[in-house]
Amino acid sequence: MESRHTFGLSHEKVCVPCVVNRNGLSIDKITNLGRVGAKDIHHAFDNRILSNSVICTDAISSYKDFAKTNNLELIQLKTGKSKLGIYHIQHINSYHSILKNWIRRFHSVATKYLNNYLIWHNFVNYAKESYAEKTSIFADFCFTTNKKSLSKKIPLRPSIPVISA
Repeated sequence: MESRHTFGLSHEKVCVPCVVNRNGLSIDKITNLGRVGAKDIHHAFDNRILSNSVICTDAISSYKDFAKTNNLELIQLKTGKSKLGIYHIQHINSYHSILKNWIRRFHSVATKYLNNYLIWHNFVNYAKESYAEKTSIFADFCFTTNKKSLSKKIPLRPSIPVISA
């Protein structure tokens, strides 16, 4: 029996919309299966991007409603293009590549834990704090988190702390 693999966007793959600013700060979160829709973008990014910011995206139409609702200037690049003047999507393309390579080393991750891995990835690779500060933040989180849990309660624990800029 032949196994079937679907390449590109499909309902077999988890959608993780990502935002990266020019300073390297990022936001990513599981939203749905398949292609991202306007509802999914709102779920992931509403009130997380400052009003009057400029966002540069690919040609997916779902971003138009999000930009309008959140008072953002939208620059959309045509399919196959990655740059328009000073605007480009190379930061996000690089971010996706680094994230995929980082996740690959775990030989797949259960979807229910993927958000924790995304936070861990951002904490390790994109937080601006020094290694000593990251170690301190992480140790504080580990030592103050409730350690007695039933296995069914572990997914309800808070994620690794997010570094605010």
